[in-house]
Amino acid sequence: MKALVGGTVLPVSHPPIKDGVVLFDEHSGKILTVGKRSKVKIPEDTEVIDVSGKYISPGFVDAHSHIGMIPDGLEWEFQEANDFYSPIAPHLRAIDGFDPYDEAFNDAIAGGVTTVATGPGSANVMGGVGLIAKTYGDGFEKVINPEAFLKMALGPKRPREYKSKLPYPTTRMGTVAFMRIWFKRAQDFMEGKIKEENIDTEEKEMLNLLAKALKREIQVKIHLSTSPDEIYAVLRIIKEFNLNATIDHAFGSQLVVDMLSKENVPVIYGPPMIARIASFFRYVSDEAPVLLFKKGVNVSIMTDHPVLPEKHLRLLAAAVARNGLSLDEALKLITINPAKALGIDKFVGSLEPGKDADIVVSSGHPINPTSRIEIVFGKGKEVFRNE
Repeated sequence: MKALVGGTVLPVSHPPIKDGVVLFDEHSGKILTVGKRSKVKIPEDTEVIDVSGKYISPGFVDAHSHIGMIPDGLEWEFQEANDFYSPIAPHLRAIDGFDPYDEAFNDAIAGGVTTVATGPGSANVMGGVGLIAKTYGDGFEKVINPEAFLKMALGPKRPREYKSKLPYPTTRMGTVAFMRIWFKRAQDFMEGKIKEENIDTEEKEMLNLLAKALKREIQVKIHLSTSPDEIYAVLRIIKEFNLNATIDHAFGSQLVVDMLSKENVPVIYGPPMIARIASFFRYVSDEAPVLLFKKGVNVSIMTDHPVLPEKHLRLLAAAVARNGLSLDEALKLITINPAKALGIDKFVGSLEPGKDADIVVSSGHPINPTSRIEIVFGKGKEVFRNE
């Protein structure tokens, strides 16, 4: 066992603990005890690590990334996130194109990011199945859920690039119609109105995957990045088919905060600080996550790596915080909130007994941009030390 002793513990689920202790087991990879040093009994055989003057927080969670799918440098000829053979491709699997040896994983660990959701891009209406992975571990040991979510997307498409037997949508109403038609076809398949013997193997794979989404066995991650009216369109689909979904990017959400506060749909915003380099980025706002947070929306922020580097996730939280969040509130945007959005908060997102010992030790509060990440533990094992 190991114990981090003497630092300020930021459990996230509870108020900060000064002169605290985090006791964890590197063999089980789990947190055992979190509390004030004066109240925690540390077993005699424990390796005690004095972190007095430091801060101890959960490993950070990026709920929307393309790490392992698109290499650093945006070298699109090597990207594995967007396949243009069909606008409807829910049966594609990110794990079949995932590179667990992407150098960005080491950078992510150095930035305190220990868990990521990564997968297909936004070129397709339905682009395939994404995965959730740790940033540490050997090869495909990183992957903790190879079938975590179905990626769907509104927003600008590149129809000339499709090489498809299917027609492609060229407007928002066409894109939403495709979503609706294929979910209804999956409903017919589930009800036996479409017989397996009457469809080819590819369509069978597609409908089986969509059936999982309809049964809420797999989450749906919906990209929208153009304008707030897309949010209304997405919510209509979510409600019509009772999907377990997240709204990703959500540029323009600052204009519909009151409406979103009434919906039980997590928002994974961003990335903040991105330049307005195209017309569909005109609604980018660093203030939007603050407004959503204060209205009770489960909001997280993303890097959309490699759009912004994975290692800078905490700095994006810092940029958002200056618009009206405390440092502790901003920390939730990259810990417990994304964990809840992804449905993995039983394992990560806060420092609590029984959760993965993904732990970050920093020189100051992790959301303070002048703080350094000093030590990172992944399931109780030291995976980074800033020396």
